[in-house]
Formats: sequence, C-alpha cells, structure tokens
Amino acid sequence: MIAMHKINLLTLDFNLLVVLSALLEERNVTNAGEKIGLSQSATSHALGRLRQVFNDPLLVRSPKGMVLTPRALELVEPLQKILLNIEQLVQPTVFEPKTAQGTIHVAASDYSVVVVLPKILKLVCDNAPHLNLECHHWGSDILDNLRNGGIDLGLGVLNLPQPSELKFQTLFVEDLVSVVRSDHPITQTDVTIESYVAWPHASITIPNSPASPIMHSPIKHVDNALSDLGKRRVMLKLPHFLAAPVIVAQSDLILTLPRRIAMLFANYTNLALLEPPIELGKYDYMQFWHERCDYDPQHIWLRDLIVSQIQGL
Repeated sequence: MIAMHKINLLTLDFNLLVVLSALLEERNVTNAGEKIGLSQSATSHALGRLRQVFNDPLLVRSPKGMVLTPRALELVEPLQKILLNIEQLVQPTVFEPKTAQGTIHVAASDYSVVVVLPKILKLVCDNAPHLNLECHHWGSDILDNLRNGGIDLGLGVLNLPQPSELKFQTLFVEDLVSVVRSDHPITQTDVTIESYVAWPHASITIPNSPASPIMHSPIKHVDNALSDLGKRRVMLKLPHFLAAPVIVAQSDLILTLPRRIAMLFANYTNLALLEPPIELGKYDYMQFWHERCDYDPQHIWLRDLIVSQIQGL
C-alpha cells in the first residue's frame, strides 16, 4: 500500500507555486530565479522546499542539463490552471456595460419615476442595451430589501440619522412650488397669503409608515407650513402625484408639490407655476445603497451614470 503524503495547506507557502512554475518552464535554477526576480540561492532554497512538499526531486541533473521527473511533468498543466484561477480570483471584477445582462432593481416613488427615471433609462439603453430596469414600490421594506439584495439602489428622500449600513449621495436640492390652471384668477394679481388661502387647495398625502423610520415625505413640509395659516381649505386629497395635474388643470384648486415635477406638469398640461407667499423649505434628493455594494463594479457604474445626468438637475 502506498502511503499518502498529506499536506497541511495552512503551512504551504503559495509563493512556492510561482517558483515551481518558473522552474518547470525554465528547467534551470538560475534562469527561473531571474524570471521571477529571485536570487539563485533563494530559488535553490525554494526548490528544496518544493521537493519536501511534493516528496519528489522534481528536477534532476542529466548530461543535457536539468530534466523534469515524471511527477513534475504531471504538475505542468494543473499548475498552469491553478495559477490562472488564483490570478482571476484576486483580479478586480471588470464590468462591461455593452455585454452585461440581468436586471437592476431600483426602489423609487412616483416622483422619482417621472422626474429621474427617464434620464437614467435612456443612458442604460444607450450604454448597457442588455440590462433591464425594475422599479419597486417605495414602501416600508426598503431597508430590508437593500440588506438582502432585493433592491440595488434607492432614489428618494430619507429620514435617517447618520448611519448605519447605508451609503448616501445627494443628487440635487429640491424645493416646493404651487401649480394652478394657467388662466386661474390668482395669476392675474400679486399673490398674498390672504389670496393664497382664499382658494381651495389640493394635497398629496403620502403617509410615513411607523414601521419604517427611514421613509420621509417632503409633502409633509407643505401641510405643516400651510396649516399654520389656519384658514387653508384642503378640498381634495390625493394618494399620489400623477392624477393631480389633470384635476388641477380643470379646477380652481391650488396644488403645492416639488418644483421639478411641477415644471414637468406645466410643460404637458394647462398649468402655471405659482410661487407660494411663504417659505416652504428645501430638502436633499438622494441615491442610497447598502455598504456591501459600495465597491461592486456594476453598482459603481450605475451610480456614476445617475450622477452624470441627475446631479445638479
């Protein structure tokens, strides 16, 4: 029975594999050392250690110089594969947008879908034609989905003290403005607090989930600020943005909402922008992701792509 020569991998110096590769190729201690930047004595010492590891002389002298033993000849091909695998293992992953496939999962509110997504989608189509985008509901499970990989990136406004495991990047600063139908009587005069609250208002009601302290609705700023006026009548409450411009364009209602989406509505419907007579504040619109994705090449590409088009919007 042949006795097995057991090797404890914890005691094996993997640099020896590089020396072995050079020795098997050069079949000369001096030349092998020069190839990998070792002295002749260091290479000779490494060969001695390799002979112990493999329990075989590996290279032996002959009238024509050093020759490989049968065991050494067996090692040539698997050693090349092992070194190639190690090299690929430690090399950084390269992301090639043109050939990348799969689906990018983004958590986004309807504001994000209307204001931000069109610019992102065009760039993804142009630069990564085989990647797909899937938008997820802006719900109380955003943080859990970021943790478990169900969502790659979030786009929106968060109320989160400095953090935890999330990474943030501010894309732009948003403020609030009102919209009315373009021939609304209030547009014909200077807007005062009295005239502003004299007309009926519409409001977007996006509740914050008590189960999700990270979520935050900038529309709450509107309600809080305007409620101090006391006399404002909120005639209509809507659960989302997209129905609002159609309704406001056909009524006397005043609707206050983020400026960028208001400008889009005004471009496509019979609406005019109206600066509120009181300061309603500003807020940061951000992209955010889990720290485990911070160095992932595809995530970096996506975040940089978004910044290139959206930051400073």
